[in-house]
Amino acid sequence: MKRAIYKGIKDISIENYNKPKVTEKDILVKVMRNGICGSDLHAYNLGGDEIGIYKGAAIGHEFVGEVAEIGNDVKGIHVGDHVFINPSIAKAKPGMLAMAGGLSQYDLIQNAKLNWNVFELDKSLSWDRASVIEPYSVGIHGKNLVDPKPTKNYVILGAGPVGLGAASGLYEQGCRNVVIIDIAEDRLAFAQNKLHIDTLNPNQVDLYKKLEERFGNTAGLLGDPRLNIDAFIDCVGLPQYMNDFIGKAKMDSIFVVVALGSKEVSFKPQFLAMNELSLVGSAIYNADDILEAISNIENSDNNFPDIVSAHYPLEKVKDAFERANNDKNIIKVIIDVNEQ
Repeated sequence: MKRAIYKGIKDISIENYNKPKVTEKDILVKVMRNGICGSDLHAYNLGGDEIGIYKGAAIGHEFVGEVAEIGNDVKGIHVGDHVFINPSIAKAKPGMLAMAGGLSQYDLIQNAKLNWNVFELDKSLSWDRASVIEPYSVGIHGKNLVDPKPTKNYVILGAGPVGLGAASGLYEQGCRNVVIIDIAEDRLAFAQNKLHIDTLNPNQVDLYKKLEERFGNTAGLLGDPRLNIDAFIDCVGLPQYMNDFIGKAKMDSIFVVVALGSKEVSFKPQFLAMNELSLVGSAIYNADDILEAISNIENSDNNFPDIVSAHYPLEKVKDAFERANNDKNIIKVIIDVNEQ
């Protein structure tokens, strides 16, 4: 059996390993697809210690597959089931989210429980559509933190897989007052043509003038004009956007931090207080978010799974990382861990 091992910056190798042994509470999953995530690329480019990807780790956490073996005490899960795995609780040891082993041909899921860390999929759902459940769940969790309502106004910063997932989730809930911001024209075209979301490219327009034209202004505590936007969902991690939020957002608006931005942010807390603004972190997802993502992609009219842009076999994992890292025209690179 083969799996991908993270060795350090720009260093991922394929190694042989023995088939994991299944105990009473575990299942063994034959991994079919695993997506390359932004956190994987962070480790690949900058090192993984800060985000929990350590040298020698079996990486991969955006994965789906088929149940190959089950322990005697496992309930409601059967050999042959197609499943999505919640990587944050796939292992008994805490902190293994980004080292869940999704780039392994067979992965051991410990303390397996249905709708906790194992989620059954309809077998009619293609592996490609199923492969985007994890980033979709991240985006859905971010938008769920803002208590979405069709009457509210939303701005999503970044049209990568997570930002597009948040946008798609809002659209599925009937929210139409949504704008997604990015500088990559191909990704903005995807948002417009596939997800029916309005877009803005700050390299081509006066961003805040356009947002004012779209959503209007309301008065702040001191009578200053502030953008009539209820929530910003940050999926890019640029400090300037958070500073702009503090300076321009209306009373009682919320800024959800989804992106793992590594640069420091500074602002005057007085403006946070005077306008009752909220900064909220968004970490991964919960079972409800996952079930919402699965329900959405089971609808054939939902185009979010079309983010899948390129496939690579497991033995070409280094090429796949380089493609995901350098080709800005693609959105999601998938590894066919076991080809089918």
